[in-house]
Amino acid sequence: MNTKPHIEAVIPVFNEVNCLPLLIDQLDRAKASISSETTFSYLFINDGSTDGTTELLRNLNSQRPDIRVVELLHNFGHAAALACGLDHFKGDAALFMDADLQDPPSALASLFYEWKKGSKTVVVERGKRAEKNSFLFQTFYLLLRKASKTLPPINFGTHSLLDKTVVERMRIHKERNRYFPGLVALCSGPIAAINLPRGERAYGKSRVGFGGLAHLALTAFLSFSSAPIRLVSLLGFICSGGALIGASIIVAVKLLTEWAIPGWASTMSLLFFASGIQLLCLGILGEYVARIYDEVKERPLYWVGTILPAQQSPSQSHSIGSSSRSSFIRPV
Repeated sequence: MNTKPHIEAVIPVFNEVNCLPLLIDQLDRAKASISSETTFSYLFINDGSTDGTTELLRNLNSQRPDIRVVELLHNFGHAAALACGLDHFKGDAALFMDADLQDPPSALASLFYEWKKGSKTVVVERGKRAEKNSFLFQTFYLLLRKASKTLPPINFGTHSLLDKTVVERMRIHKERNRYFPGLVALCSGPIAAINLPRGERAYGKSRVGFGGLAHLALTAFLSFSSAPIRLVSLLGFICSGGALIGASIIVAVKLLTEWAIPGWASTMSLLFFASGIQLLCLGILGEYVARIYDEVKERPLYWVGTILPAQQSPSQSHSIGSSSRSSFIRPV
C-alpha cells in the first residue's frame, strides 16, 4: 500500500502555449528530487485559452496519466480559475503557481520539506523583482500590511504549498472579489516562507496591465481592510474642521478689522477643494456598493465546459451537461 503523501500542482492557464512545455519540464525535474517521498500530479485550469493551449493540454492529458485538465467555458479571470482549482483539487497538499515561469518550479523541494516539517501553509516570499514596476509592488505590500491587521508581513502571491486542511477552509469562502494571498492568510495558522527572487515572464508580456494591477490592489484593500471607508470619515472630519476654522477667521476679520476679504478666488478654491473631496468619498463608497451588489447577485464564479480526468483522452471526457453541481461551482 502506498503511504506517500500526494501533491497536486494547481495551475491556472490562459494563452500559455509557449510556456507550458518549459513549465512541465522544469516541474518534472523538480519533482524527481522528492519522488522517493511523495507522489505528484498536475491539475491545469484552462481559463478560455485561444492560442493553442487547449489542444496542447488535451494532448498531454491523453499521453500522461498524471495530468488532469478542467476547461472553463470561457475566460473568467485568474481569481476565478484559482477558485476552480480549489474546488477540483485532490491530494494531501496543493502546489499553487502561475504558468508564466515567474514562479520558479525549482522551489518545489524547499516548499515540500517545509510542509513535511509540519507547516500547513508554505509560501514563496517575493524577494528582488525583475519587473520595471517593482517599486509599486513594494509600496502596495507596505500599505496593505499597514492597513490590514489580518495579513502577515510577507510579500507573496499565488506561489504556495497549501495543506489540504487549508484548501478545505478556502473552499468555504465564496466571495466574488477575491484576493488569493489574503484568503490564504485568513485560512492559515502560522505561515512558513522561503525567499526567492521574482523572475520575468519566459515568453511574451504580462496581460495584466496597470489597470489590472490597480484593480487587484483595490480589491485587496477593500476586502481585507476597513481603512478606505475610515478615510472617508477622516476626510469629512478634516474638511468640516477646516471649514469651521475658515469661517471663524472670515467672521473675525470682518468684525474686528477693516481688511478687505478677497471673495471670488477664495470661495472658488474652497468650492473646488470641497467638491473634489466629495467626489473622492463618493467614489470610495461607490466601490463598496458595487462590490456589495456583485456579491448579492450570487452568480457562479465560473462555469466548467469540459473536464478531462487523468488517464482519459479528450474523447472520453464529459461536459457540463452530464456533470454534477460541483462541476461548475461549489453549492451555496
